[in-house]
Amino acid sequence: MQWGQIKTIFIISFLILNLFLVQQLMDKIDQTNLETLDTTTLEEQLEAEGIEYTLPESGQKETYVSAERYQLTEDDLTQLEEKLDTQNIAVFNEVIVGEFIEPLEVDIDDEMEQAIATIKENIMYGDRYTFWDYYEEENVLLFFQNQNDRTVYFNESGVLIVVLDEDGHAIQYRQTILEDVVKQSEEQTVIEPINALDVLYSNGNLVSQDEVTSMNIGYHTLVPLEDGVQVLGVQVFVPTWEITINGEETYFVNAMEGQYIPNDEAEFVIKIKEHLKRQIEELNRSETE
Repeated sequence: MQWGQIKTIFIISFLILNLFLVQQLMDKIDQTNLETLDTTTLEEQLEAEGIEYTLPESGQKETYVSAERYQLTEDDLTQLEEKLDTQNIAVFNEVIVGEFIEPLEVDIDDEMEQAIATIKENIMYGDRYTFWDYYEEENVLLFFQNQNDRTVYFNESGVLIVVLDEDGHAIQYRQTILEDVVKQSEEQTVIEPINALDVLYSNGNLVSQDEVTSMNIGYHTLVPLEDGVQVLGVQVFVPTWEITINGEETYFVNAMEGQYIPNDEAEFVIKIKEHLKRQIEELNRSETE
């Protein structure tokens, strides 16, 4: 082959390579512009709707974690026995059920913080729980367990429910405890806070004139269990954006994959309260036998 032909082939190959690299560069620029446009468009839409929000730190890294229900030790049982002068207590499959012999005086109307502190002082490992909400219709206080400084939302194996009487005093409680969580994956960056808001906006949960009053990361069960399933084995939890709107409604978005996580608070509370009612009845039967 003559040198002139070889040179021509090299020139053509070089031009083809350059065209390919230019096309790759243009595609990357277009993709970057599209992502910027999407973000800008969302922010402009929220502003046009009069939706107020303050975004938390972006680029947070989290991992999937797992945990199982805590197995009570002999020391735990001894601690529970020490409370028997003020409470009737029973343990059902690592579920602690208690009934105060005299109602525990708390004032949730005027002294909620003190009421929460008093309740925590009268249960085992009370400092592991965070107060979630008061449900007036059921007249109960709901607490969730903390793990790694994160709240574990609506999980039957890490929840404390306290029933009040008509005077607002605590009379019964049901408590479950999770073991310490174990990492199940390498750390990865969670979806950006603005993208979590986009999920709610697209879903119709975030509407005109709303205010996003808080955004936090906690843990939610990765695979919800069917009603009636006893949660005794290992469960996997996904980092989750907890987003409160107007200081009232709270929604959850999978912080790893970006899906909306449906949740029925009322159903959860009613189910736990029914479990407590049955177990208190069993406790009282055993006391009279």
